Amino acid sequence: FVREDRESRPATGFPGAASANNCAVYVGNLHFDVSWQDLKDHMRSGGGNVTFAEVLTEADGRSKGCGVVEFGTAAEAQAAIQSLNDTDLKGRMIFVREDRESRPATGFPGAASANNCAVYVGNLHFDVSWQDLKDHMRSGGGNVTFAEVLTEADGRSKGCGVVEFGTAAEAQAAIQSLNDTDLKGRMIFVREDRE
Repeated sequence: FVREDRESRPATGFPGAASANNCAVYVGNLHFDVSWQDLKDHMRSGGGNVTFAEVLTEADGRSKGCGVVEFGTAAEAQAAIQSLNDTDLKGRMIFVREDRESRPATGFPGAASANNCAVYVGNLHFDVSWQDLKDHMRSGGGNVTFAEVLTEADGRSKGCGVVEFGTAAEAQAAIQSLNDTDLKGRMIFVREDRE
């Protein structure tokens, strides 16, 4: 999915730090072989001027299965969301949505804000149910109050979900302990939910 970026990035260190005007989109469910150039080329097919593309990676260089793409204008970013969501890239149906995250210069964040009790979980296997997700997230020791696997209009999983905890501390603990853990054969990532 691709989404508009509604938060500005810090001006230091992060390439393409011009998201204050909603020019960035988040792309999920990327095949692990997709390079930044593959992503940029695919996003250009929507007709927009791509100014920056990055596939997010682990510390060891492995892809996290998602990325961020910035366009020249907010209108181009919106057009990409409309035209490129649910399109095929290297055999995977990607999703494109607004990028609402403020990313530090060192890449993908892993710290929840003091009052945020929700986490976003990505790279879910398409067979993961809300109950599977809830059970896995409980294994981090927190009190899970809500779990949802996001779905398309036809009921198919989007490969991501949202989980709410009783406290922000429990959400932070889940980010620290459950990021890069295996759920039904897929290494999931867990970060603060900012939507």
